[in-house]
Amino acid sequence: MISNNPFYLSGRKKFEAKDFAGALYDYNNALKAEENPSIYSERGVVWYYLGEKEKSLADMDYAANLEPKNPYRYSSRAYIKDWIGDIKGAIADYEKAVKLDPEDSIAFNNLGLLQEKQGYVDKAKSNYERADKLEGVDELLQKIREEQKELHDKDIAINDKKTCGSEMNEERKEISVFTLLRNTLTTKGGWKEYIDFIKNGFKVG
Repeated sequence: MISNNPFYLSGRKKFEAKDFAGALYDYNNALKAEENPSIYSERGVVWYYLGEKEKSLADMDYAANLEPKNPYRYSSRAYIKDWIGDIKGAIADYEKAVKLDPEDSIAFNNLGLLQEKQGYVDKAKSNYERADKLEGVDELLQKIREEQKELHDKDIAINDKKTCGSEMNEERKEISVFTLLRNTLTTKGGWKEYIDFIKNGFKVG
């Protein structure tokens, strides 16, 4: 629920400029005029950057109570719960988020990360696969594997020793997709980095 409140709009600009104290001042004033879940949620993010765990969670709770059918309210609160160490609570919120929005690839990925942290490997893998499918990553991976196989077959015709080295190198690259980048996918920017990495054939830089 976007607000046209001038304090809210000013607060967003200050937040983008990393002026968190200024953003907090504006959001406080905006909330005097209206109880808007987006303002509470964004003020909760400001509290997060200011290191105020209880205040951040309280604002996320309020936003979710005002807008209980908005999946973003739960995924946002889940992120804060993970930050304060409430892993089970964060998992529950991500589960609510994906139930309300089964197309949210980031929420599926983040849910998988927390499940893996708790030792639920099979559940985590299932949610990773769901996230990748929603982003079309599985199709990209298949295409790259086919391209790699074609290069691999050409190597065989040239030099067996070179082939072995190439095969091992490509295997390490593919494994790195999940070991090095999975934890960067908690935001939309992380997804872009992940997708670009795959499109680039598992090459960094």
